[in-house]
Amino acid sequence: LSLAITSLLNSAFLKDRSLMHPSWQLLERHQTHFSALNVLWLDAPEGNGLIKTSDQAVCLDRSVFNTPGLNTLAADDDWPEQTEGIVLFYPKAKERLAWWLHRIVRFVKQHPHCQVWVVGENKGGIKSLPKRVLDWAETEKWDSARHCVLHQLHITPGAALPEAPNWTEFDYQGQLLQAAPGVFSQNRLDKGTDLLLSVLPVMKGHCLDFGCGSGVISQALLGRSEQVTVTALDIDWLAVCSTEQNLARVATDDRYRVVWSDGLAQLDRTRFNAIITNPPFHTGIRTHYEASEALFRASADWLVSGGTLWWVANEFLDYQSCLPATVGMVEEMAHGRGFKVYRAKRK
Repeated sequence: LSLAITSLLNSAFLKDRSLMHPSWQLLERHQTHFSALNVLWLDAPEGNGLIKTSDQAVCLDRSVFNTPGLNTLAADDDWPEQTEGIVLFYPKAKERLAWWLHRIVRFVKQHPHCQVWVVGENKGGIKSLPKRVLDWAETEKWDSARHCVLHQLHITPGAALPEAPNWTEFDYQGQLLQAAPGVFSQNRLDKGTDLLLSVLPVMKGHCLDFGCGSGVISQALLGRSEQVTVTALDIDWLAVCSTEQNLARVATDDRYRVVWSDGLAQLDRTRFNAIITNPPFHTGIRTHYEASEALFRASADWLVSGGTLWWVANEFLDYQSCLPATVGMVEEMAHGRGFKVYRAKRK
């Protein structure tokens, strides 16, 4: 019996570990080293027991920011003076990587005792790190496993601070759109949103822009009618910063609000005349549909009677099956370039 119980416990442990992000599995091989340091964890994909109560974390992803027991700093806070080690999880967007590295080097130049590591998945681009930091640092490969690599960065004494990446900008129908590094569709309007905006009517009342990115949908809604107010939300802190900056140029602050939210979790209970979304389905280098599917399942609870849900999606995605019975017939409003725009109305 004891052998059977042990076998079951081991199976449960292995199952839990299989759900753990592979970067954490690699880092756990060096638990002794990191447990001896005051560590600042940057953009971890999830919480982990390696993060001690004395450690701090900076999370741009609201879902990780909410991890119970995690000592989180605001993304624009100063980093703790007592930091002895920094671990950066390699981001998907190279512009976001440059943003983090600029902040790291600026800190380490003032705190030369601080050690720096970068960890990430091979398919996420971590192998290109040595080339990206060549002008101001050397990389030391510490370990590789689980299709991940752990590098330590040694910043070259006297090297110039790497340049901070600029916000990007583009014009949409005479309106300037600016975006922080790594924000979705930061250089141009993406095809799906372009198709959605081409058929979206002038709105009235209060609208929700779910997964707002740089705020192009919200900006369009506010610019087309004085009779609309907007709540824009996104899980990414830099997307929220981008939207706030863009909307401030086109509307007074009583016509909009921007919320940093994990799905609908941080949104005050209210009802909208319309919900408009180009549903987000990427987290890092992985594809996740949970947040978008949760929005569709809960849509009736957030819409007024007769309120509409508008969305654009790749042709192969079937969000219609997530809609509750209280949301009426789905209509296809546009189709092109691999995307479809749909509208559904709450009964």
